[in-house]
Amino acid sequence: MNDPAALVGAAVPRREDRRFLTGDGRFTDDLRADGALVGVVLRSPHAHARLDAVDAARARAMPGVRLVLTGDDLAGRVGPIPSLTRTPPFAIESRDGSPMPQPDQPVLATGKVRYAGEPVAFVVASTRAQAQAAADAVDVHYQPLPARVTPDDPPPGAAPVWDECPDDVSFEWEGGDAAATDAAFAAAAHVARVTLVNNRVAPVFLEPRAALGEVDPDSGRLTLRAGSQTAHRMRDTLAGMLGIAPAELRVVTPDTGGGFGARGAVYPEMALVLIAARAVGRSVRWTATRGESFLSDTQSRDHRLHGELAMDADGRFTALRVRIDWRHGAYVPGRGIWVIVRFLVPTLGGVYAIPAGHTVIRGRFSNTTPLAAYRGVGRVEATYLIESLVDAAARDLGLDRVALRRLNVVREERLPWTAPGGARYEACTFAPHLEQALAMADWDGFAARRSRSAAAGRLRGIGCALYVENDGGAPSEYARVQVAPDGAVTVALGTQNFGMGHETVFAQVVAERLGVPFERVRAVDGDTDAVARGSGSHGSRSMRAGGTAAVMGVAKVIERGRALAARMLEASPADVEYAAGAFRIAGTDREVTLAQAAAFAEQHGERLEADADFEQRRESYSSGCHVCEVEVDPETGRTTLLAHVIVTDVGRAVNPMLVDGQVHGGAAQGVGQAAMEGVVYDPDSGQPVTGSLMDYALPRAADLPFFTTATAETPETDNPLGVKGVGEGPTTGSPAAYMNALRDALAAARAGPVQMPATPYAVWQALRGANATPRAGS
Repeated sequence: MNDPAALVGAAVPRREDRRFLTGDGRFTDDLRADGALVGVVLRSPHAHARLDAVDAARARAMPGVRLVLTGDDLAGRVGPIPSLTRTPPFAIESRDGSPMPQPDQPVLATGKVRYAGEPVAFVVASTRAQAQAAADAVDVHYQPLPARVTPDDPPPGAAPVWDECPDDVSFEWEGGDAAATDAAFAAAAHVARVTLVNNRVAPVFLEPRAALGEVDPDSGRLTLRAGSQTAHRMRDTLAGMLGIAPAELRVVTPDTGGGFGARGAVYPEMALVLIAARAVGRSVRWTATRGESFLSDTQSRDHRLHGELAMDADGRFTALRVRIDWRHGAYVPGRGIWVIVRFLVPTLGGVYAIPAGHTVIRGRFSNTTPLAAYRGVGRVEATYLIESLVDAAARDLGLDRVALRRLNVVREERLPWTAPGGARYEACTFAPHLEQALAMADWDGFAARRSRSAAAGRLRGIGCALYVENDGGAPSEYARVQVAPDGAVTVALGTQNFGMGHETVFAQVVAERLGVPFERVRAVDGDTDAVARGSGSHGSRSMRAGGTAAVMGVAKVIERGRALAARMLEASPADVEYAAGAFRIAGTDREVTLAQAAAFAEQHGERLEADADFEQRRESYSSGCHVCEVEVDPETGRTTLLAHVIVTDVGRAVNPMLVDGQVHGGAAQGVGQAAMEGVVYDPDSGQPVTGSLMDYALPRAADLPFFTTATAETPETDNPLGVKGVGEGPTTGSPAAYMNALRDALAAARAGPVQMPATPYAVWQALRGANATPRAGS
């Protein structure tokens, strides 16, 4: 890159791709510490059972076995994974004022197992085969209990997941203005209603989870190497569980094959490899099989959404009433309840000018894998609900779907606007996204395309969905910018890269701001020794929070360099300018390069570096519009996604190529949920039915069209880059658009209802008027 001034906004190819494409990536399982032992987790075969005894004597005597840990062995050595349900600022109060339950997750089960796959023992041996054989030899005495996996009320006398919650209800939360909402509904000319399934999904990382625990033989200091989205939170949580100071634990995140929110959780295996490494004095590694991943990786979604939309006689929306039932599994991984309330509720009502709203969320324990954040958490639910309601209202009243949206969308002249869920929209444009997406999709020409499909005996539908989502996550972020005497620049980031191209995009920002070649800037993250602090990457926050911190760090480095250059040039700092990598006395040709200033600092025992922390003042909201077009074969129920148009407002696009990649990947995940993905449990035993990639369907290239995308840029005003989030918007809007298109196709055949995942069988049932609700426990 020869022109640093033109880097931001340029489609710079990802510098990290070369090593990935040539096999030089270094993922956790690629790391081979000398003499490392191998760990295997013994998992419960029962979804719900009393755990009477775990006898490991035979396993401990087997060849190659170095250590067997049971829950009793861990007493006093490690605490549970904290749920944080009562820890500010993540504590959420129930609607009756009572505190939330505190279902902390044990590293190894004692007394009871609460989901199939819960860790019961950890075996460490010289080889994986030896460890697996010994794990099979551990004698565990279970007393099976009836499993609670359906979202329905438990039958009388059923064994609760937690004795403290006999009805399995973990919490009830209430928000909004109930009185104003009730009044609007009482005066409504029409009320549209929907009940929707937001199906449970699995993250299915390209790289299965793995962990490597190391111990320094002299100091006893521990190191964990594992894929994560926030190394510092992992360190702090694990140190607290182990009863050690954070400085006694280093966490390093190597190359990571996907995060999606699920790698933000602390998992039992992370603690187990550290405990084992300390016990045997050697490195211990663990890597999940794909089958283990379906059992143990946190899953997501799993809501039943009940929505009502009140309208006046002119078709204007007047109020929104929402009730949500959430089956969140056996435990609540850290901040889980807070995340749902924090991300789902604010944008209820979407982009529409709805004056009042009221929401009730009820959580329920179940004997299933715990849930945590997943790409678009909360925003997918909010968008799916309101966009389904808008289409339902149009069908009820015989109105045009687009005209109804145009009538009710929040216009720019009404900004700032506070949504009924509490979000305050400021730097947003909504109506133009709709018009642009409709034009790109040739919405007006759809009738002719539908006629051609009908002539061929197929059903064709089109649907749109406007979305808005809150970006940001943790409110603060850190960066350090350092210049070496040779002119190389290192930016240490508290955000983390797990496939998003941070090595490229952060180098673009820093290189442009410093006016130095792109190739001279290196981004570092995911190492608690190399980066002082950080909140990681989640909630589409990386560039807005981390990029702003980096820009602030660059500004401080320039000021520090100005003072150094003034000393070198024997001038006043006020007379020294900076541009294109050099400091010069204004109006003269006397200059000092950035590298020379850094060398001068080092000669005097100093460094040309600066730390910076960004504190966000408010929420940021990205938005956009999806339009999907589908065709259904009524004989088989097979649905083909013919076209998918996405307009997304990311504020300023730092690297349009990376934005487009995020949009394509996120849309694929959203379509996958709508059309085929769904975790299913047997309703009687609680056993997972979708335990492998033979049973859990992921979208393939042949299932998707070439996405048609456009980037709208309404700059965000709260940061110097003008950026918003990009990673989750494509996932947020695609399920609603896909399902609206499918319902439009099925309406011509007067089909019955269909829920996500709209598999061919579910669509075939709907076409025959059957109830298309997924199998119980799904």
